[in-house]
Amino acid sequence: MSYRLIGLGVLATALIIAMMLGCDKQQDHNEPVAESPEYTDSLVIELTGVDGESVLAITGESYSVEYTESAMGAFVTAIDSVENGDGYWWLFMVNDSAAQIACDKYITASGDKITWSFRKQ
Repeated sequence: MSYRLIGLGVLATALIIAMMLGCDKQQDHNEPVAESPEYTDSLVIELTGVDGESVLAITGESYSVEYTESAMGAFVTAIDSVENGDGYWWLFMVNDSAAQIACDKYITASGDKITWSFRKQ
């Protein structure tokens, strides 16, 4: 057997192992979602949580909020007349972590950092 064929076999095996290891990585869903350079935030609103109050209620105390109801909860369509569209959407984070539930169902604690971003991806 030639050394060239052995070298190609070793290279192919290494490539397959590297691809398999890369596919094995799993994301920890409890870790904060890191900002990605492909996002553009044109507006950012920062608020502070209040014990027992939802993100939607706190936001509505300072801003005019439009939203639609669904089985999952409230989906914000506009804040102070700035409407979703053209690839931009209102998204919120609490304590720098993306929420996994709707803003009307996310109950805050005193001192939580609420961030609304009008974001384009």
